[in-house]
Amino acid sequence: PDDGLELPEPVLQARSGSLSGKGHAHLPPLTLGGDLGEYVTGAFAALSAMTAWYRASRTGTPETVDVSKLEAMQMTLLTAPTLMARFPGARAGAFRWVMIPGNEPTADGRYVGITTVTVAQWIGLLGAMGRDDLTGDETLYTMLGRGARADETNAAVRAWTTSLPADALEAQLVAARVPAAIVGNGHELPRFAQLVARDVYVPQPGRPWVRPRAPFRFAAVADRPLAAAPRRGAHDATPWPDRRPSAPTRRADAPGPRPLAGLRVVDFTAFWAGPFATAWLAALGADVVKVESTRRPDGIRFAAAVHPRDDPLFYEQSALFHASNLAKRGVTLDLAHPDGLELARELIRGADVVAENFTPRVMDGFGLDADGVQSLNPSAIYLRIPAFGLTGPWRDRPGFAQTMEQLTGMAWVTGYDGGPPIIPGGVVDPLVGTHAALAVMAALEHRARTGEGGLVEVPLVEVAAAVTAEQVIRTSIDGVAPGRRGARGVFRCAGDDAWIASDGTADDLTPVERARWCATRAPHDAARELRAMGVAAWPVVPAFATLDDPQLRARGFFEAVEHPVVGTHDFPTWPMRLSAGPHRWWQGPAPMLGQHTDEVLRELGVDDDRLARLRRDGVIGDRPASA
Repeated sequence: PDDGLELPEPVLQARSGSLSGKGHAHLPPLTLGGDLGEYVTGAFAALSAMTAWYRASRTGTPETVDVSKLEAMQMTLLTAPTLMARFPGARAGAFRWVMIPGNEPTADGRYVGITTVTVAQWIGLLGAMGRDDLTGDETLYTMLGRGARADETNAAVRAWTTSLPADALEAQLVAARVPAAIVGNGHELPRFAQLVARDVYVPQPGRPWVRPRAPFRFAAVADRPLAAAPRRGAHDATPWPDRRPSAPTRRADAPGPRPLAGLRVVDFTAFWAGPFATAWLAALGADVVKVESTRRPDGIRFAAAVHPRDDPLFYEQSALFHASNLAKRGVTLDLAHPDGLELARELIRGADVVAENFTPRVMDGFGLDADGVQSLNPSAIYLRIPAFGLTGPWRDRPGFAQTMEQLTGMAWVTGYDGGPPIIPGGVVDPLVGTHAALAVMAALEHRARTGEGGLVEVPLVEVAAAVTAEQVIRTSIDGVAPGRRGARGVFRCAGDDAWIASDGTADDLTPVERARWCATRAPHDAARELRAMGVAAWPVVPAFATLDDPQLRARGFFEAVEHPVVGTHDFPTWPMRLSAGPHRWWQGPAPMLGQHTDEVLRELGVDDDRLARLRRDGVIGDRPASA
């Protein structure tokens, strides 16, 4: 169906569904800047290669890894769009939106990015603005509600942001516990205090510019020293080492299609980045025990489209929660209660991997810092995914994926010509999750060789900085920060909100001529004619419609999974195929809140009488305390 043409990233953004959801509804769909699809595909390729090595080095059997850029982009550049359109309460149809508030202008000509995902963050922003009069207006509590009153909301926010310089504005927001960041670019990034304190940017050997260091840190292993890129032909005379196993036969204990079968993961993570990482481990056969509490369930449970007044089980109907937690077992433990904390410690004692992604003070407050986990289980791998890192002046700041897109330059290169920066909206969490899963696979390999567990740290900001390296490098070379990409290559076609994306470098038409030509044709007709002329093009596909893409279907990218509350849905899988399997990724649904608590605690030796006491004391349960 592709006519044999290689589709460049902007055209793949159209086919993957990403393009349809980006930008303002009254303007063309907005292409993301910075080649993020290239980076996210590379991250998946590294993860699958490390996983294949983990198994093939033990079996002596070579493996083939096949990574799809289209699938990688469909999975990461929007937030579970095919599920969002089909889960209970879903809003039908396609729509584009820009976060309100978002990247707001300041008195000194810069921008500060503001994120208000939760009601508490919106209330915090109103308090910082001195607009407590709006706190009782529940119609402004959601992004959709603020979007419906965009002119009024933007006017109120910008009256405040333009009265202050960026540094003062950011400080007030941070003090109010509202995720915020000065919008970064190639000039700003190397000067941010947190990135300076953690030596995120380092000199490139042999070159007069800086670049980001590796975005994960292993307590057990020092960073590999950077070396200059090799000159062409520099190693032509160097013999290639023979890496073949000495005994290329299958061992009796060799890992099978799910190479992590038998491993236990205690998963304290929430929202998207952390659960995305542990979902890979679950797909590879690990027993992933997801720990929540009735007082603080995973916050993404409350992102359901179903309102609490309409369904008491609304918290079991979040599409993103399901997508990120398939095939895990779910338990509830209140770590603020001594019994809950002791049971969590008992789980850690039997774990191969422990994972968390809160601000560092949360787990540290429970005595579960790196030293605390190491004292319970010296061989455990402790994955920590803080927003800004475990050290540095911003250590305890809250930060969401949107904050990282604002801070690290992703927003800077995305936006309309002459307009403000706009966040890509979604990519950082799965990018971080993929890097974190890769780091855990490497740590498991290290443990197999040495017996050592230890801390693995993967800060959100450092992963995001790694994929915007080009901005810093280019600016340090020529002093010019890259500008915004705009909506180049996107053309309106005949029909209602109908568009195509095309490679405008493949023929002699000017953009004006191409626009006139497209305006007389339906999107599929225009794209087909262009491809026949050798021009890469594709209709801008509504994100929810990618479920019907023949290429994705032919590769088995979606798998049906049944859940007792939401029914059966087709879930996106992983954008890679490993020749040795697994040949079906998902082994079961996401857990209901506390669904496996009794089962898991009985495995620890907890009897029925104690289970009853724990439930009576609120240490365990199967409903949110607030519900």
